[in-house]
Amino acid sequence: MKTTQPIPHNISYEVDEFNSRIKLMHYNKDYVEALLAHLEELAKEKDIGKVMIYANPEDVSFFEKLGFQREGEISGFFQGEPACILSRFLEDERAVQKDEQKKDQIVEMAEQADPVAERPALDSRYQLRHADKEDAEQLAELYKLVFKTYPTPIHDSEFIRQCMDQDVYFTVVTDRGQIVSSASADVFSRYQSAEITDCATHPDYRGKGMLSAIIYDLEQRMRELGIPYLFSLTRAVSTGMNMVIARRGFEYKGRLIQNSHIAGQFEDMNIWAKNLIEDSNR
Repeated sequence: MKTTQPIPHNISYEVDEFNSRIKLMHYNKDYVEALLAHLEELAKEKDIGKVMIYANPEDVSFFEKLGFQREGEISGFFQGEPACILSRFLEDERAVQKDEQKKDQIVEMAEQADPVAERPALDSRYQLRHADKEDAEQLAELYKLVFKTYPTPIHDSEFIRQCMDQDVYFTVVTDRGQIVSSASADVFSRYQSAEITDCATHPDYRGKGMLSAIIYDLEQRMRELGIPYLFSLTRAVSTGMNMVIARRGFEYKGRLIQNSHIAGQFEDMNIWAKNLIEDSNR
């Protein structure tokens, strides 16, 4: 489980042992060098291989001089201001990106795909709806089927219920009452942004536009809540998921190397971001 550790001087960080990473979300530059030394000691103690910083753009060069490398940015993450993500790898093998050319080709293909401006029409046998706590067991079973491992305990129905109490909104597609596709919007209300995540479709139902329809619905829900900035982290090896998110108008913003433990191993994650305000004005 991940835990967020608040400490003085408006500093907060998240220790995520399952994904073997520490994320520094808020910092004070007057204390940051001592803080980073503390985080690296904590990482060594817990055998964590990656320390990440969500930095203000003007601080990027400062952190680069301290040995961090820029991996990308989440546009609009901090109430409309970008979060530049920099990382220091504490294990050499953790910094290795495999099949970089193939992953770059997937991004290029996704960026060239025709956009999907409207919600795709689904076959009449399928129903798109908002999920509630009564769906937690079905959701957990779907995620168990699709993902051998996942960055959060999404295989646990109780965890899903807790998420629903903490500004995580699920939309699903059902076939005769059975959930066959799902995704969520995880709202960071403090920052006025949300992550499109937990995207999964039963293998027998892929290629039917379900996730695209779900993401369209989640975008509408975020508009209604007044959340203008969205982002998504997609598996860099997944052609389908990168295509789906790019066709919904998300823009590629970089790649996080060996960032998330998913499908049984650490995987590179592509950053995609979307500004709903700009999208509405087009």
